[in-house]
Amino acid sequence: MLVLAHASPSTRARYTRVLTDVGHTVVEVDGADEAIAACREHNPDVVLVDVALCGEREEEDLLGALKGDAEAYRTAVVLVERPDLDLEAAVSALRRGVQDFLVEPAGDAELVARVEAAWRTKVLQEELVVQSQRLEALIFEDPLTGLSNRRFILTQLGGLLSGARRHGRPLAVAIVDVDLFKSVNDEHGHAAGDLVLAAVTKALRARLRAEDQLGRLGGEEFLALLPDADADAAATAAEALRAEVARTTVSYEGRELGVTVSVGWAAWEGEPAEELLRRADDALYAAKAQGRDRATGAPASLHRRI
Repeated sequence: MLVLAHASPSTRARYTRVLTDVGHTVVEVDGADEAIAACREHNPDVVLVDVALCGEREEEDLLGALKGDAEAYRTAVVLVERPDLDLEAAVSALRRGVQDFLVEPAGDAELVARVEAAWRTKVLQEELVVQSQRLEALIFEDPLTGLSNRRFILTQLGGLLSGARRHGRPLAVAIVDVDLFKSVNDEHGHAAGDLVLAAVTKALRARLRAEDQLGRLGGEEFLALLPDADADAAATAAEALRAEVARTTVSYEGRELGVTVSVGWAAWEGEPAEELLRRADDALYAAKAQGRDRATGAPASLHRRI
């Protein structure tokens, strides 16, 4: 898809004919505003813009509007210029986001070459974005649950803790462990275990606030980060997480598998992240020792450092 914005009807007709003949779908417009609107509507790969549509100062506004638009900014811009294009103007346009220039009068072959080159560059840029997103997912995301992996959720904890210390705000964490998970794998197989982990993930997400963060520490253990949550709020959140999972069942090979979790939570008292997690982990072990399917908080430490 290509948007052609040119002041001359005859030139538009010629460019459209040539580009259509080599397989491009062309949307013709005759003004700067129409060019921006067409880019928003059609999301083209390339926009061919006649410099004559803009005055000297307006040209900058047009390019800025195209590159600053949330929908149109990825479109490759080929600016149709006159033979008197100088170096300073060319460099300025390139720095504002122009991909290439078509200097008129231009032959059919040059027209196609410039458009094809801009199109290929745009496609490569899109592929690079996709590859970067895939790489980011591999680095930061747990592949089974789609949650943050251990490394990333602990990095997030460090950032939240730093902010809480700087601004004097509360923070809490909750470690969630699926009860008797090994028996699920032993009795029903790892496929059933994966379904249980996915169901627990969904249940936990349903009870967390938008600002909370959830990650998988490994195995059947999850970590919830609760910014701006004091001890009372953490206790309420932990119990809500436990109760939501307890209402969850997993269907596997005609059977309904019940799921419960134990939750250990701790409110931050000024200690390092490792100590905060240790306190939450101790509370988790206490919940397990008390019979599982319960949420237990870490007692206040003797030496608060806030």
